[in-house]
Amino acid sequence: MLKKGFAIFVAMFVLFSGLLVVKPVQAASSVTKYVTATALNIRTGPGTTYKIVTTVKQNQAVTVSQTNGSWDKVTVAGKTGWASNQYLTTKNLAERLKTVGSNKQLILVTSNGYNTSYAEIRTFERNPLGKWVPVLTTTGHIGKYGFASAANMREGGKKSPTGKYSIGTAFGRNINPGTKMPYRKITSDDVWVDDPTSKLYNTWQSRSRTQGQWKSAENMNIAAYTYGFVINYNTQRTPYKGSAIFFHIGSGYTLGCTATSQTNVVKILKWLDSKKNPVIIQTPIQELNKY
Repeated sequence: MLKKGFAIFVAMFVLFSGLLVVKPVQAASSVTKYVTATALNIRTGPGTTYKIVTTVKQNQAVTVSQTNGSWDKVTVAGKTGWASNQYLTTKNLAERLKTVGSNKQLILVTSNGYNTSYAEIRTFERNPLGKWVPVLTTTGHIGKYGFASAANMREGGKKSPTGKYSIGTAFGRNINPGTKMPYRKITSDDVWVDDPTSKLYNTWQSRSRTQGQWKSAENMNIAAYTYGFVINYNTQRTPYKGSAIFFHIGSGYTLGCTATSQTNVVKILKWLDSKKNPVIIQTPIQELNKY
């Protein structure tokens, strides 16, 4: 009887004293958020006194599974912990860009820094309300030595250019797979001139018609170009600034292009529509705010 009375007394005390306040932990359906801070610490618990599990860089995506006040339980790169949600946003990467106001289709190629050939490829399209909607997210590859700014691009440097570029001619060794972009079927006579001393530098030519006007040119009739499209880089054809920058099929690093699986390339080609003014942005994800 004494124990029961004591328990009732404690319960009444807690109820009326207001000394015990419990904030409920809210379970959230899994949602993707993006880091807005330059670097965000992920901790073992919901507070700054907990140990740091890992640090996530700006614009990287995390998966949120739970919320506790101003803290979110997140998973990133196989690690789980807690992060302050004041530095997280649900706005997708495209919604935070400032240079794509006239575009209705966007391909975003990002890497974790300059010196990696691994990339994430995301496509977005504007809905009737003007909001960017994610269409495809996959992985791919860029140049063997990663990205280079346009100012630092060099012919033969095996780096892919950063920047925002319009999308040129779609191409392939087979018939048009269904793209609404201008399409050119590759023949055994097709080459892309990569000789910086030639007046035809960085252009698509017929070998038989132009031989003697260049010292080197890339054969277009290869497996990697079974499907792809031209990234309109160095359209002024400045000598030695790089040539033959494409989006094409591949499963490893490139010599300056961007590559992903044939399935993904065909999906993107079928989706692309010249009337929607598509554009491609390539950048280390840490520098996405430049765009």
